[in-house]
Amino acid sequence: MLDLIRSSGAISRVDLARRSALTEATISKIVKELLSAGLIVQSGYAQSTGGKRPALLRLNGGGAHAVGLTLDFHRCVIVLCGADGTELARKEVQGTGDDELVVTVDRLAAEVDGLLQQERVDRASITGIGVATAGRRGSPVGGIEPSSFDGWESYPVEAELERRTGFPVVRENDANCAALGEYWASQEPGRDFVAIYMSQGIGCGIVINGAIYRGASGNAGEIGHTTVDPDGLPCWCGSRGCLETVASPRSIVRAALAERGLRARLGVDDGTPPDRVYGRFLGLVADGDEQAGAILGRAAEHFAAAVVALVNTFDLDLVVLAGAGFAGAGEAFLTAARTRVEQTAFMRELHPITVRLAAVGSETAALGAASVVLHRHLTPHRTG
Repeated sequence: MLDLIRSSGAISRVDLARRSALTEATISKIVKELLSAGLIVQSGYAQSTGGKRPALLRLNGGGAHAVGLTLDFHRCVIVLCGADGTELARKEVQGTGDDELVVTVDRLAAEVDGLLQQERVDRASITGIGVATAGRRGSPVGGIEPSSFDGWESYPVEAELERRTGFPVVRENDANCAALGEYWASQEPGRDFVAIYMSQGIGCGIVINGAIYRGASGNAGEIGHTTVDPDGLPCWCGSRGCLETVASPRSIVRAALAERGLRARLGVDDGTPPDRVYGRFLGLVADGDEQAGAILGRAAEHFAAAVVALVNTFDLDLVVLAGAGFAGAGEAFLTAARTRVEQTAFMRELHPITVRLAAVGSETAALGAASVVLHRHLTPHRTG
């Protein structure tokens, strides 16, 4: 019921009964309980169809709250959301960097408390904290060097953050968070789509019937390790020419720094943080630097090939591009993907295929992390 109300924006009891296939008496009972719990509110009236104007119902954005948090090396983002997924406040704080993990968790817990105090939010209304992290679930297997894994992958961040804040904590892959954030921002319950998330690496969240598809070990969506250049560079995963080696911000920075003239125009040295190098690189692209534009163009073409593979594999009609990696470069990746899909996707003659940037902007993982909490709290029937 909450999922129908959320996705509708505002809906009458009559329409709820029609869309849910429940009786109006059952709907009235459920609505009464939700109103009493403060999870929904009345929001004006619909137009009359001849009788009394029906009251409209919507989620009460202030009835419950969730916190979303992204763990990133260069910066972390904390957002506070209402029950309808709307962002109420945002705070950008120091990244995880090379600090000890326990020190970082202490600091982030204090930042969360500070944000709640600043916004004067009743702690009892917090349903939980969602944490978006990169990487895979489980332990390193198959002969991959443990040094290839971020220390956060095996760290019990849920238990440690819960102990410090007193709130339930849910951890989720950042690409899945981006997909759920986009789902909650949509008005389409049960919509199937893929959200490709690019930060330092590339992954995708797969939404099927309103729930994340996770695969056998919870790691579905590792599009970054799809081979797009068989003769390309070795990847840490053991393969060669993976998408992450040719299209991620990290790989673009590496390619740019390998060009002496371009490196000089970037005005960087070995100590310049990669995210700053990437920002300067995109600035050169915007200024019409041909060498920088060619590097970005090649990366976008490789990315587009992977998008077509996804469309063909899942018979998609919607692909969303999300994440900070697309900020400043989104149009290049978007144009390449749309062109390749329109020209080569197997499904293009069967139905329209939309490729677009995320509706919720580049901080979609933080919003999505909060949405993970709301998803479990308000729509458990869709939680994998």
